[in-house]
Amino acid sequence: MASMTIRELEPVADAGQFADLLLATHPWTVTNAADWLHRRRAIPERARLFSRVAVADDRIVGAVEAGLNFFGSGDVASLRVWVRPEHRNRGVGSALYELGLEHVRSLGARQATAMFQESGPGVSFATRRGWTEARAETLSLLDPRAVIEEPDPAVDVRPARELDPHELHRIDEETTRDMPALEQVSEIDYDEWCDFVWDSPLFARDGSFGAVVDGRVASISLLFASKELGRGMNMFTGTSREHRGRGLALAVKLATTAWAAENGIAQIVTMNDETNAPMLAVNRRLGYVPCGRRVEYALDL
Repeated sequence: MASMTIRELEPVADAGQFADLLLATHPWTVTNAADWLHRRRAIPERARLFSRVAVADDRIVGAVEAGLNFFGSGDVASLRVWVRPEHRNRGVGSALYELGLEHVRSLGARQATAMFQESGPGVSFATRRGWTEARAETLSLLDPRAVIEEPDPAVDVRPARELDPHELHRIDEETTRDMPALEQVSEIDYDEWCDFVWDSPLFARDGSFGAVVDGRVASISLLFASKELGRGMNMFTGTSREHRGRGLALAVKLATTAWAAENGIAQIVTMNDETNAPMLAVNRRLGYVPCGRRVEYALDL
């Protein structure tokens, strides 16, 4: 291997290669240069984000990002390392990890977390460094073209483009607080939500749906989609507390699935906490096939 150097990330210049790195390390990822750069710019200053890339032959072969979980209390930091498959087991990940950990320790957080798709090498890397599994999600894939069930016509389902984004944000924030997590979400600022979701280049406003009850949005299913890749990601599905158990989540997910099938999307990925039995049941009914675990490991600081 050519000599490797580690340097500071240059978001504009590196956007294309960073998106390629994500696609190489996670074959279900939905991203591109414009989407990645938009999300990177949307991260608020309070995250105190640290980013470095490993370069060999003028190509990004690995990266690390570390910072505070900015929708929480500031007590929990996150650390992520990516290395292209063909460059693993050469010390790239270890070098990046040490830099990220040094930054994490400087933040004053009580705990660090890292999420990754479970694998033998990944688990070994984490456990050797004192990390332990804290929670896990089921990673599932669906070919939307195979879904034949249609939404209940009695449910008023509308595309996100026709809905007030404030209403989508309201459901997203409320239901996110009910999800299992190592840190309780204190608030999701509306303008920041718009940056991350509504204004994202890959957010499908026509392929995301809300169920309306008595004039207000009661359930949402938000889809990120790349027609170029033929992939979608069911970013979030949630129903307000008082409307659960009425089939609304199924209806909005079916609407999203139908749109995806009609618009060249051959694969949708979704991630659900392993303890979220109701949503896992909805996914089984739709035909999602579990394909792995996305695990969250924690390190006490």
